[in-house]
Amino acid sequence: MGRHNAFTFPYTFFRQSPTTVISELQEVGFTGINLALNYHASRDFLLRQGPALEYLVDGFHYYQPQQEKYPANSIKPNAKDCLIDNHMLDSVLEVSCEKDFEINAWAVFMHNSALGFEFPHLTVTNCFGNHFLSELCPSSPEIAGYISGLSSDLASRGVSSLAMESLHFHGAHHGEHHERFFLEMSEISGFLLSLCFCSACIANFSGDGNALKVRVAQLLKPFLDDGDPWLGVSLTKDNLATIVGGEIFNYLASREATVAERYREVAKIAKNHGVRTRFIDQAPLISDSQDSPLEKSWMVGIDNAQIDGAIDIYEPLIYRKSPEEVAAVARHYRSKLSSEITAILRPTYPDNTSMKSLHEKVAVLGENSIKDIDFYLLDAMRPRDLGWIKSAITS
Repeated sequence: MGRHNAFTFPYTFFRQSPTTVISELQEVGFTGINLALNYHASRDFLLRQGPALEYLVDGFHYYQPQQEKYPANSIKPNAKDCLIDNHMLDSVLEVSCEKDFEINAWAVFMHNSALGFEFPHLTVTNCFGNHFLSELCPSSPEIAGYISGLSSDLASRGVSSLAMESLHFHGAHHGEHHERFFLEMSEISGFLLSLCFCSACIANFSGDGNALKVRVAQLLKPFLDDGDPWLGVSLTKDNLATIVGGEIFNYLASREATVAERYREVAKIAKNHGVRTRFIDQAPLISDSQDSPLEKSWMVGIDNAQIDGAIDIYEPLIYRKSPEEVAAVARHYRSKLSSEITAILRPTYPDNTSMKSLHEKVAVLGENSIKDIDFYLLDAMRPRDLGWIKSAITS
């Protein structure tokens, strides 16, 4: 039948006992949960908690961090962004051991405006010196220390694996509330506008990063003054090289190498604690990713050849409406990766409107040798959705 985890917010365990929740999930057929222990801001209509609108705080740690796990030169979680104790986490882990139920630490790494506002010089910084305060830059040594400290802390808690989300760069239209870009913007302009030129990224580059920064700023001037010259032009590395120059290849390779090194560091820490690593892969959500999302990964600084060799499990967000689209993405991942693959499905709207659709998606994943399927998001599911999941994974 495979292994099945439910992505779960801590709010579930603030209102119900772990024994009640875990027993219910095992009855459905779940073998574990991916528990959000470090998460970003959001406004969610949650059903298990109400119905209620919950406002999650950005960069919040849903436990009491072990500050000693963080290297001396790293930034550390602020006390205001953490729970005051470990009662919730410890109780969940205790019951999970009794019931042979898997608890995976789900953490959002670089999308963290709590730390971004506190340490703006460590955030993604574009060619104009604008700070993307919701996006920590993985090139920074202080941020690298935060990544290793967070990983070491979570891996030491007794979890089964680390589910790593957002351990990469992001695009211009990512991360804040009520985004306002009153400009018709091509994918190329958006990419260049959010390309990081912080001091750490420039230092990691073997070429003249400052000259490239000036070049990108000059190229964006027509877009800022009049109109976007690249509307309708696909965002590809070759098109970027034509526009910016061949040196952009090396700059992109430099940041891919940096991100891959962060993953290798986390994997080493996890292995030392007997914990596996899961890469929550958002490539299928990139614009126009369609049936070949891994071909778009470079846009966020991911070189899959390097990541595939570092982590244990790829978990692509296969958010597609039809079984045919799910099957195409599954075949794509199977053909490109050597890692284990766990699919992530949404049993809810907008991806699913019937039990039949979910059945068919689970079936086509099985046909492509993907038996392990996780489901997002427990807190927003109706009882009906849990019924659909049970039917699909046990049939």
